[in-house]
Amino acid sequence: MALGDFFTALLSFPISIFFVPFTVLALLMIIDQLFNVVDGLTSDLDLFDFDQIPGTGLLLPPILSKVPLTVALCVSFFLATVLSFYLSQFTGSALSGSLKLVLDIAMIPVIAYVSLALAAWLLKPLAPLFDKQKAFANVDFIGLRARVHSSKVCDEAGEVVVLHEGNEFLLDAARQGDTQLEYGDEVIIVSKDSTTSRYWVAKA
Repeated sequence: MALGDFFTALLSFPISIFFVPFTVLALLMIIDQLFNVVDGLTSDLDLFDFDQIPGTGLLLPPILSKVPLTVALCVSFFLATVLSFYLSQFTGSALSGSLKLVLDIAMIPVIAYVSLALAAWLLKPLAPLFDKQKAFANVDFIGLRARVHSSKVCDEAGEVVVLHEGNEFLLDAARQGDTQLEYGDEVIIVSKDSTTSRYWVAKA
């Protein structure tokens, strides 16, 4: 298959239903790594806590709520793209016309669910890496110097990076005082809010 034909297939129905969101999410993850856009905008939101929704354990693998939303969705849509691509190649050679269209539509929810299950299986070993409580349980950050990682740290939200014994830790933070804190600024961790688990920081 030529490269042009390959991309044409990716943008055809039903593959494009999964390929387009995967592309958008992949770009979003790259931008977030460079500019920390997603965490800065969603640090106070709890819209995707699947564990708190009754019955979702029957539909969604629980492990997907333990990793960042963009990671879980990006992996799921990638797997769905691969599955739908090869399934479309198979049905295209065996069927045609209305029968192929009906089968393609019927397989969309099946592919979506299978890709979620496969994503959960692949991401399960990585879940502990995103558990901040386990990662930071034995480290006392009070009094340590840190660097602002988000675009800014305000009174309600922000992120700082702490270098401690050769390891970098990403912490949710909030500003103490009125001094403006922006990306790259050096700060000192003053205290921790036990309610929100955020760290109060001040400019060094």
